[in-house]
Amino acid sequence: MSESDTLEFFQWPWANGYGTLEHDNLPAFFQPFACYSVRTQDVSLPPEVSQLLDDNGGAIDRCCLYLYDDTVALLQLDVSFQADEAQLCELLGGHRLDGALSRLARVVYDKVVYPAFHEYAIGFGKNKRAGSIDSLGYLRDPKKLTVFRDVSFDSEEPPESYVLWTGRYVLTQPGTLESPLGDHLRTWASYADSKEALLEERQFVGSGNILAIAEDVESQADNWLRGLSVCQLYNAILSIYGGILKSSYSELNDYASARRRSRDLHRLMSDITRTLDHLEFTRLEFNEAITGVQAERANVVRAAYTAWNLEELIHNSLERTNLIRSRIARLLEARKAELNRSVELILAGIGGVAVIDLFISLTTASRSLDQDDIPGVLDVFEWLQPDGSIALSSTILVLISVYIYLAKR
Repeated sequence: MSESDTLEFFQWPWANGYGTLEHDNLPAFFQPFACYSVRTQDVSLPPEVSQLLDDNGGAIDRCCLYLYDDTVALLQLDVSFQADEAQLCELLGGHRLDGALSRLARVVYDKVVYPAFHEYAIGFGKNKRAGSIDSLGYLRDPKKLTVFRDVSFDSEEPPESYVLWTGRYVLTQPGTLESPLGDHLRTWASYADSKEALLEERQFVGSGNILAIAEDVESQADNWLRGLSVCQLYNAILSIYGGILKSSYSELNDYASARRRSRDLHRLMSDITRTLDHLEFTRLEFNEAITGVQAERANVVRAAYTAWNLEELIHNSLERTNLIRSRIARLLEARKAELNRSVELILAGIGGVAVIDLFISLTTASRSLDQDDIPGVLDVFEWLQPDGSIALSSTILVLISVYIYLAKR
């Protein structure tokens, strides 16, 4: 997308590939192809969010948007609070902070990110678009997507489902754990062990809140961003695919029971097969990505992988794909059986016509031959009238058809 008053393009600041421990060797699928700094100064915040920031010296230090393949993006919001310890302890109590940060992310998406995509998407209908924007090779027309075909930016208002989830993590120095604030932080992250164990582990990944300990908070913040982005991206893809696979299975059942045209069913199965192949591709890319992560980021990935049960989520997705593939195989087998029955009935019909024609031909031939006083097959047909010949052949045809029907049952 071209830059605007709210989006400013910048390059992903870390090189890719082995060489030093500061680099990660990630496949292109797990590298953002475009990064934008999001200007939030003019965004009108909800009163409860604005009040919470004002009361606790809160400020948005950084807001960035990272665009990845497969219609997924990550929105990063760095929020700092300049308040005394008592205020911070009160802030961490309950779910006030969590709810405010989630609403803040939602507002930034609704007011800044989605409108930019909406403006971009509607431009695909303009003839002048192709020659006016250089980044057209990066983003595609949502209407031409082949896997995630539910994506659309036509609506003026963003759909509720487009923000998948928000997660929060706090980075603090080890000395903080010795104070009452440290106790509140451990409670906020739902950490049940002792502070000594946390100091040794240096991190705790919960379902929505993460607590990390580091001497150099700023450097470790970059490590968490880079490590979490790998797991969050794949987690998002698995979440999206979960809905797609359930919908695909329902569609297969609907098509099977509705007696739709074979062409429609085969088109659906072709789309589903392409989706399943792409899901397998993303799994292989994720395996390559977690192998290529280095240094402290490797610990981040391992912690998130374990805490979010990514292995179980991957296993469930593979089981769903196996279920759908077996359903497709059964449908194809049923279609093949129906086709075979149709072919057999057609052949039986052709054979029946041939039997009738044979009987008529034999009856006609028996009347044109001279008497030779030698009993034979044609003598039988000589005794039959043409109507009787047709009746006999039709009776034989009906008996054959009944036999085939009973055998197929």
